[in-house]
Amino acid sequence: MRVYLTGADGMLGTALRQELAARPETADWPVLGVSLADFDIGDETAVRDSIDAFRPDVVVHTAANAVVDSCERDPAPALRVNVGGTHHVAEACRRHGSRLIYISSDYVFDGRAPGPAGYNESDVPAPVSVYGLSKLGGERIVEAVPDHLVVRTSWLYGGTDPRLDQVLAAAREFLDGGRPRLIDDQFSSPTYLPDLASALVRLLPGALAVRGLLHIANRGRASWYQVGMALAERLGTAHPVPMSMAEAGFVGGRPRDSRLDSTRAAAFVHSMPHWTDALARYCALLTAGDRGPVNH
Repeated sequence: MRVYLTGADGMLGTALRQELAARPETADWPVLGVSLADFDIGDETAVRDSIDAFRPDVVVHTAANAVVDSCERDPAPALRVNVGGTHHVAEACRRHGSRLIYISSDYVFDGRAPGPAGYNESDVPAPVSVYGLSKLGGERIVEAVPDHLVVRTSWLYGGTDPRLDQVLAAAREFLDGGRPRLIDDQFSSPTYLPDLASALVRLLPGALAVRGLLHIANRGRASWYQVGMALAERLGTAHPVPMSMAEAGFVGGRPRDSRLDSTRAAAFVHSMPHWTDALARYCALLTAGDRGPVNH
């Protein structure tokens, strides 16, 4: 199976490449990962030429402008990447009959009324930010591809860049003797990248007939402050300082509670681990000597 991956140098793109290489059944699959260093996903000609040349069986579209406040301050780049870029990728997939897996976000919801287990696939989106609107726009575009799958996820961590990874940034501050300020009144489903990547790789073959929409996130509900408390307990450091959304001075809107219900996904891949289980595994890596991403 030939796999084409956008956003290949991002947090999720990196995790997917690692997962594909680590699995014996996928290690020999041809994989082409592209990123901004290769071309702008908003460039229709560049996207078309690249996908035409590789002729993938499946495209995993992770590339996105995901900095919420930046999207709010200047919507044009967000729309160019998240809507325009997705259109270019979708059109190329339609021409080649490629399967398209599009990574979307819990930010398509307003966070006002999740169900007892979180938002499920039948709940009606209502974004409160330019970023959320742009991701929802991408979802609508992808629906035109016959073999498509939209995967919504949330609050990713497990990368190597503290500018993009809230948990890694907090861990480094803890271990440097600091007490990070973390938001305690916004909730979602913190999701460990290796867990998401494992589920996504299982969904790559179209033979599973998984199409339409899936929510895939670690189970449970937490604020970043609760994650930080659990992290501090495991690292044996001082506790974080709670901070409200209002104090954070956000520009773009954020859903207050956007936790996702991943029950449907469990029927196709596996039940996602609880966020506390995922954090325990992540902490084991954080403290694994020079190999851990907390070292800098």
